[in-house]
Amino acid sequence: MIARFIFFLIFLPLSLYPQEFSKLEYFKKELKKNHSEQKRFELQQNLIDIYRIYNPDSCLLYTKNNLILIKKNRWNSQQGKTLLGLVSYYTEKNNINEAIKYNQQSFHINAKNKDNFRMADNYYMFARLFHQKGEHAKAVENYLKAIDSGTKSKNLWIINSAYRSLAFLYLDESNKEKAYENINKALQVAKASKSPDALGFCYGVFAEIERSLGNTKEAQVNFEKSYQYFKNTENDFGQAWLFTNWSLLDVGKLMESYHIQMKAQEIWNRISPHHYMSVANHYNMAYTYLDFYKQYGKYRNQLQWRKSQLLQKAQEEFDISKNIAEHNNNKQWVMFNYLGMSELSMLKKDLNGYAQNIQEYYTTRDSIYSQSRKNEIAKLESQKVVEQKNKEISLNKLIIKNKEKEKVYYILGLAALLIIGALLFFLYRQSQRNSDRFQKLNIKLDKANKTNMQFFGILNHDLRSPVAGLIHFLHLQKEAPELMDDETKQRLENKVISASENLLQQMEDLLLWSKGQMNNFSPDITTVFVKDIFKDIKEDFSWVENIQFDFDFPENMTISTDKEYLKTITRNLTNNAIKVLEQKEGGKIILWKAFSDGNTNYISISDNGEGASIKKFKALFDDSLTIGTKKGLGLHLIRDLSKAIDMQIEVNTEKDKGSTIILSSKKV
Repeated sequence: MIARFIFFLIFLPLSLYPQEFSKLEYFKKELKKNHSEQKRFELQQNLIDIYRIYNPDSCLLYTKNNLILIKKNRWNSQQGKTLLGLVSYYTEKNNINEAIKYNQQSFHINAKNKDNFRMADNYYMFARLFHQKGEHAKAVENYLKAIDSGTKSKNLWIINSAYRSLAFLYLDESNKEKAYENINKALQVAKASKSPDALGFCYGVFAEIERSLGNTKEAQVNFEKSYQYFKNTENDFGQAWLFTNWSLLDVGKLMESYHIQMKAQEIWNRISPHHYMSVANHYNMAYTYLDFYKQYGKYRNQLQWRKSQLLQKAQEEFDISKNIAEHNNNKQWVMFNYLGMSELSMLKKDLNGYAQNIQEYYTTRDSIYSQSRKNEIAKLESQKVVEQKNKEISLNKLIIKNKEKEKVYYILGLAALLIIGALLFFLYRQSQRNSDRFQKLNIKLDKANKTNMQFFGILNHDLRSPVAGLIHFLHLQKEAPELMDDETKQRLENKVISASENLLQQMEDLLLWSKGQMNNFSPDITTVFVKDIFKDIKEDFSWVENIQFDFDFPENMTISTDKEYLKTITRNLTNNAIKVLEQKEGGKIILWKAFSDGNTNYISISDNGEGASIKKFKALFDDSLTIGTKKGLGLHLIRDLSKAIDMQIEVNTEKDKGSTIILSSKKV
């Protein structure tokens, strides 16, 4: 089952000055009067500033009109603020290169005019464009410049917008502390500006942050605060933006979500049907219809459609969303809609439709869509139409010329039907083959993703501890050199040199091994001396202080296994044991032991730590546990690599006495 995407607005192109929003109709009405060109320029500039936020097409219209007036009257100093209309237009249309080009032109003119108020706007748009490209470091740099320039020029609206966008950026980086810090700063600025619209957007963003973190009650409170501000100021855009996001707060309450989405769409259709938030709302409504279909028995008495009609309603919403996204050159939302329509096809049991939509999804996602192929298909389709028309004309001429040949025509017609039947059968078989091919490709892709996860997990866990030891010594040498006498300093320096050399060797081994494993992640079974494995452990962890390492094994004992796999397993187990002993007081001991018993070889590691519940080691035995991004990879790697080399894992742990992990494998 394909998961539903939960969307929230990342970028807030709020260069609109809130006190002007309510004057939209006034400016448009005044513009119809016979004013001077200077007055018309000012009115159109006000409309540009308003339409920049939510209607790029109207923004482009008034921007072009003002650029004509600038050129005609040589008002070159006014060009900087007008060009910001083109910046917003191309930003909303996902033409980032054009947006950056016009923003640079605008910035140079505003800088020449020493217009810090508009320069703050330029910095904000630079930041938003870098944010949109995923270049977060440059985005943060320009958001901060926007705040600095806005502070100098008292452009509180840009300061507020920059802090809101920073909150979303840090949320995207999973840094919720910085996200809360910046949205609270935005709230302070909004309160200082006494702008109800600014406060409405702040509480709306606050609600989105809480929603994304799963804090439903807090999100509901902030959504309600935001709505009250937008309602009081009659800010249609703010309400539509808010409703679009609010409808996703609890998708389990389908009917409530649906009514909120309908409210949002009514406003979007009225003020800006092509806005990308309108695209998102149509997409969300399509999924709501799918959910109604799946839970029809629960909602049938509240719905005005039959069950079969709900799939058609979903298709209509997906089509609208995709068409607007294509119009805006927003390939990301085109991709999302193809994915949604593939799920719709599965509900319809339309395998051909599913294959077509999932193929379009992957094609759009990977940016490998071939225009030449599209032209070739169109050419073939046109050629087929022409050929069909020619056949009809020829047939009519033959009928008129000689009716006696009707029998021949019947035979030809029958032959044509047979050919069409054969073609249909051929297309059906091709469709089946394509479906099988897509399934195989998905399996290969899943396998490749798991392989990459194992590689990065190995690199992360095998290199983290040596690097941590090296950094620890360097910090100690830098921040408290007086704590070390010459003998201690010399001893630690020798250890660091040795650890660095071992780290370099370890990196080379891992990279060479990873290179050899890239196409086929499988073990290379050879005869391995246990003493070589234990020697590597001793050298790799020579940097560890205050822990006694003991090794107990027969001198010539060997194991048939993959040496690199086993080294990775033992390094991770040793690293885990070190972490367990970090907080222990008194003597700290790690014992590595190897021995044979009948047809089985054993390798074990023991520590004299505090012991732990067997649940702590569950990842060593349970394949169904998911892998976290920061914690838990080590046990998963040990489990998977042990399984790959046919090693069994046993755990013995006792509170206040420590833990023992035993690896066993059959003798070859």
